[in-house]
Amino acid sequence: MSRSSSAARKAAYWFLAVCCGALLAFGGFRLYEEFGPSKISVDGVPFGVPAGTTVVRGDTPDMNKQLEQLPLQTQTEVRRAFELSRSGSSRPAYEILDAVVLLFPSLMPAVWGEVNTLFEMDSLTEQERERLNLLVARLQTAYPNSGVEAYLESRKAFAAGNSSLAMQLVRAAAEKAPALYEARLWYGKLLMNEGRYAQAVAETRTAISLSAGNSPRAYETLAKLYHDQGMLDSCSAVVEYALSQYPVDAELMLLQGYLAEYRGHFDAADKIYQRILAFRPEFKKAAAASATLGEKSPPGPGSAVNLTPRDRAQMAIDILEPLVDRYPENLPLREALGLAYLKGREFERARIQFQEIMGRDAEYPDIQLRLQEANVTKPAPVSGSDGLAANLNRALDSIKGSTAPTKEHDFTTMLGHYLVRYGATPGEFFKKYAISNFRPIKTNVWQETFYEAPYRHTYTVVFDSLNHFRKVHVTVFDSSSSSNHIGLAPEIYTRLLKQNSRISGIGSSTGETVCSDSVVIDAAVWETQDNFEILARFVGVQAEVRMVRFDKSALPPGLKLCDYIPYLKEF
Repeated sequence: MSRSSSAARKAAYWFLAVCCGALLAFGGFRLYEEFGPSKISVDGVPFGVPAGTTVVRGDTPDMNKQLEQLPLQTQTEVRRAFELSRSGSSRPAYEILDAVVLLFPSLMPAVWGEVNTLFEMDSLTEQERERLNLLVARLQTAYPNSGVEAYLESRKAFAAGNSSLAMQLVRAAAEKAPALYEARLWYGKLLMNEGRYAQAVAETRTAISLSAGNSPRAYETLAKLYHDQGMLDSCSAVVEYALSQYPVDAELMLLQGYLAEYRGHFDAADKIYQRILAFRPEFKKAAAASATLGEKSPPGPGSAVNLTPRDRAQMAIDILEPLVDRYPENLPLREALGLAYLKGREFERARIQFQEIMGRDAEYPDIQLRLQEANVTKPAPVSGSDGLAANLNRALDSIKGSTAPTKEHDFTTMLGHYLVRYGATPGEFFKKYAISNFRPIKTNVWQETFYEAPYRHTYTVVFDSLNHFRKVHVTVFDSSSSSNHIGLAPEIYTRLLKQNSRISGIGSSTGETVCSDSVVIDAAVWETQDNFEILARFVGVQAEVRMVRFDKSALPPGLKLCDYIPYLKEF
């Protein structure tokens, strides 16, 4: 009996000890939660870390509290600057933040934003560099021996060319302030530079979550990481999502162009590069990408030699050409050869194959679409295969255009883009452009005509009553009777629209507008501070395109699309 009671007492003591241990552990956990290191639990963000992941705050400063104490108008200006910086407009963002900091020198959120904006700018003036150094010193004084200070020192070290020191400092910054997303993103970029992709992806995804998905630069870095590893599907997914949030981000659009090139979609890639250059003409990477169109190969640890899309197209051509010669009646083989020519940007040879298919079987699936792809991409050649009438038309236009300029128009002056400022006198104008190429058609109006097969160009230069240069009228006529009119717009319109977009940037399409029972106009418009251009076609008039370029100050206010018809038809 005594043994039984002793065993019961031991069991009770053991149970009591377990309960006390559990209570102590629970109490310790609650004390740690209450008084231990502060943490952040991130929400679910596309391409971030899993929702609910906790990140230790460390000594990451909470700058939002200080911002919320400011007048509402100042808060709005600071947030507008942050939005501009996120969209890539660094200089306007810097100017706003600099003005705010001058009014509130101790406002750390604005100082922090201005410093990071200056770090991201491509080039700084001497004054901007001095301003950056002053603001960095101010932040380091406000946050001594902290993650913020280590991050700033890392940026300074990298700018001085010491990448290894920069890496050590940013690693220390991420340890001291794990929730400082700028430090985590910078860490990811430096890891990417060293080829440590797995770590770089982890840091970048953490930065995306810490910024709540509000940092396009984090998406740029993640997409670039996937791209450089050859993970093109992942890269495409990031680019597609990020562009839906930041549609004019130049770095993301550049990657979108690369991906299009890798798939052989050269025209789509070129349009992307031209769109980037339209709103960021100084973006050298887009200019270089456009200049090397079709010459890029997909990255990644594949075979020792990566072939460009053009190289791969040539391999297909080498295989298909002898097969088509051997089996000329096999239309699918011809189509495959034509598509290979298209991918290799040999548009004339592609057109020949598609025309051969069309001649043998006019109902062949998608053959009209294939012909359109071949025609709108490259101007039609001058050849004897277009029929006697076309040749006669061209011959007549060549005679009519015998007064054409002795010096051929270069690309930048096509479609009436004379490099003479508005308001110039005739003397100034004809000092740059030979008067012998023009003929007067009325007072203060001069006209030149030249032929560039198959198009006849007529440019009319108009000076106002005070003899100041004000506008240019353009008419381009397609003399080829077999001009390709497949699709929504004739070939001449799509071609000249693309040509002007390369000069003036991407225009705003108006679509087809009904102006009267008999007049339907389809146009594109370009507008800047002093210049207005409209390129238009009249639906049903297949062989002609008209354009007017105005001094914007000469335009009456409140004009609608149909109001430009008298100007378009004036000459």
